[in-house]
Amino acid sequence: MGVSSILRLYMNYSRKDILVGLVIVVVVVLGVLLFKKLKTPKVLSTPIPQEVSFKNDLENSFKFDIPDNVKTVELKDVSGGNGRAIATQTEILVDIEDPAVGYFYQGWLENGGSLISLGKLRIAKGGWLLEYDGSKYPEYKKVIVSLEKVFDSSLEKKILEGSF
Repeated sequence: MGVSSILRLYMNYSRKDILVGLVIVVVVVLGVLLFKKLKTPKVLSTPIPQEVSFKNDLENSFKFDIPDNVKTVELKDVSGGNGRAIATQTEILVDIEDPAVGYFYQGWLENGGSLISLGKLRIAKGGWLLEYDGSKYPEYKKVIVSLEKVFDSSLEKKILEGSF
C-alpha cells in the first residue's frame, strides 16, 4: 500500500468518521488506564499505636513537674476502678477518688512477695501524694497503692500497681 492509496482512503472518510474514530481510541485508552488503576491494590496507612500516658495530666493537676530524665512508672488500677498514678523513686502522685470515711491510701514497695510500707498518702492539690526515698530499697521494683482501714504492715486491698 503506497502513499497515494493511503491518501485515497483518507479522502474517502468524512470528518465525522475521523472524529468518531478518535473518540473510540480515547475511550479505549481511558478504559485501559482506569482498569489498571482499579486493579492496583490500595495501601491504607495504618496509624502507629501510641502509648497513652497521663503523666502530663497528673503534672498539671498537682502543679508539679517530673523531669524527663527521671525514671517513672505508670500505676494501673487493678481494682476495677478508674484510679491512675505516676511513681518515681521519690514520690507517688495519685489521681483517685477520696476513700470512704475511716479508710486511707497506703503506699508500698514489693520485691518477690516481700512488702515494705512507705506510709499513708496525703491529700495534695490535685490528688494524693506520697514522698519517699526509693534509694533505700533498690531491689524493690513494684509500687503498690492500697486501700486500708488499719495502718499496719499487712496490705488489705490493692488499688494501683506498676513496676519499674
